Amino acid sequence: MTITERHRIALDLHDGIAQDLVGIGYALDLLLAREDSNAEARVSLRTLRFTVADLIEKIRREIYQLREEKDSDLTSRLRVVAERICASHEVHYSLDHFPTDANMDLAEQIERIATEVLRNIFAHAQAESVWITLMCNSGFADLIIRDDGVGGFAERENHHGFSGIQERAKIVDGELDFESSATGTQVHLRVPYL
Repeated sequence: MTITERHRIALDLHDGIAQDLVGIGYALDLLLAREDSNAEARVSLRTLRFTVADLIEKIRREIYQLREEKDSDLTSRLRVVAERICASHEVHYSLDHFPTDANMDLAEQIERIATEVLRNIFAHAQAESVWITLMCNSGFADLIIRDDGVGGFAERENHHGFSGIQERAKIVDGELDFESSATGTQVHLRVPYL
């Protein structure tokens, strides 16, 4: 996907879905402000309002990603993603240089998988530290993301985020493994790049 195409999609998202969700948020705010709503309805409306706010934030992050120039190498982009999503965590890096002659679409898919894993850590893991490793040798790239959170990744397998990670791994002929326990979770993606 070219930079121009990404910018067009970002503009469509901003002018379409994002604005629609903002409008829904305002409508929910008006309903919450009504004095004739009962307590049970207000709790439901408040929950729905938080959900809409989360969706708006997710779309804004996607718009930001689409507008980002993709000229930097994968290791730099992984650092930027981690610093943006896991700013409140201690992040440790061990990143090999991803070959510049490798497929740029592959690099983008690896970045997107890393982004989704890091979002899950931020949202669910209650972790203090995150370790991100990228090893490139013998024609394979291994991305390993580990945290020291509460585990439970397997219990959330059927959530959309995990499904998205699995689908992206299949797109790039990758193998995806994870281990999760009460002391943290590790996600390992292995993809061929030659």
